[in-house]
Amino acid sequence: MENQTNKDSGLIVGIQGIQWAVFMLTNVIAVPVVVGAAFHMAPAEIADFMQRMLFVTGIATLIQIFFGHRLPLVEGAAGMWWAIFILLGSMSTPANQGNVLQQLEMGLIIAGILLAIIGFLPIIEKIRLLFTPIVTGVYLILLVSQLSGSFLKSMLGFTATGHLNGKIALICFLVIFIILFISLKANGILKSLGPLAGIIVGWAMFHFFGLIDTNQSYEPSRWFSIPKIFAWGTPKFDIGIAVTTLLTSIVLISNVISSVLVVGIALEKRIKPNQYQKGIFGNGVGLIFSGLFSVVGVIPLAISAGFIMTTGIKKLFPLIIGAVLITVSGFFPYIGGFLATLPLEVAYASLFTMFTQLLGFGIRDLMGQEPTGRNLMVIGISLMTGIGIMFLPPEAFENIAPWLRNIVSNGLLVGLILCFILEHVVFRKKQIEQTA
Repeated sequence: MENQTNKDSGLIVGIQGIQWAVFMLTNVIAVPVVVGAAFHMAPAEIADFMQRMLFVTGIATLIQIFFGHRLPLVEGAAGMWWAIFILLGSMSTPANQGNVLQQLEMGLIIAGILLAIIGFLPIIEKIRLLFTPIVTGVYLILLVSQLSGSFLKSMLGFTATGHLNGKIALICFLVIFIILFISLKANGILKSLGPLAGIIVGWAMFHFFGLIDTNQSYEPSRWFSIPKIFAWGTPKFDIGIAVTTLLTSIVLISNVISSVLVVGIALEKRIKPNQYQKGIFGNGVGLIFSGLFSVVGVIPLAISAGFIMTTGIKKLFPLIIGAVLITVSGFFPYIGGFLATLPLEVAYASLFTMFTQLLGFGIRDLMGQEPTGRNLMVIGISLMTGIGIMFLPPEAFENIAPWLRNIVSNGLLVGLILCFILEHVVFRKKQIEQTA
């Protein structure tokens, strides 16, 4: 009887581990397809990218479990990180995109080292004070604004056909509807699987209507391979991209802290102060792995708390099983090759709701501020300047030195830096209060 109970317990834990693995896959599958398209990668390159993304997602989660915050909290591709990738891919010329990817490798490694160091230093609160709600609100609105065009062009069929395509548009909006409906109306495990359900339906409909691009198919040459280090080439340093990645990693410190906090609430467990520090250290190590294996930067996903609350899976061991499964899947090219055939339009549609939430978070941060003349001036100048630069043609910056070009031509970065200066230097609140 006892042996039967142990077998049942082992079976349950195994099923729970598979649930974690599916949940992790949901947060990975679309990213290499979208980022790969932004950098005009070949099907084989996207398949390899998918393979490495699976590997790093699993490894980063295991690093946090054993050396970081030690909580059932999944690491996954951060919306802000892969948004930066898409942004830089769309801004660069096809001839220069290889260099940009190598510069992003270096940027992720530098950002990871910085976070790993910060994880040992009691200065997190001081850094967080720089990122006021106005700064984070402006950052998120600029980020989504610059990417909204790419989303709609793909989802309406312009990217694939050069004109509005009714079938593609309808499928994409159906995917969005399915994700929203399941996320808002479903209960239990189904609630967290909305994106996966939307992807499956959208993918199937693309097959049904004959919309799959056969040129995107890829047949791996072998069934087993080790994920390659520096797949995009030797890392290169660029001041503009280094500043962008460093600022992004610091902005996301608050995300790491909030993710640890909400998982603690889901577990009904008091989080120790050093767990936040270790979580930031673990995230830094995860970013270093992201740079080493040429993938999008990872971060603890706060949505893990929702998964825990809907499934009731609170123990660490099932997540360890799930993370190991995802890590191991990164060694099998056929898995990456199959997932890489996901239509770009469906991938964009599956991520659409995530980006609307990012935009909503930015608006919420700004709405929480008192509408004084000072606040409106900081917000207005930063947004108008940043968005204005987004509409300038690339040739407008040809006469600027290369090291500076990646900074001044990036509306997101210029708007954010300007917001920092206005918020903390020009219109510093303490000075205004003293004058009053």
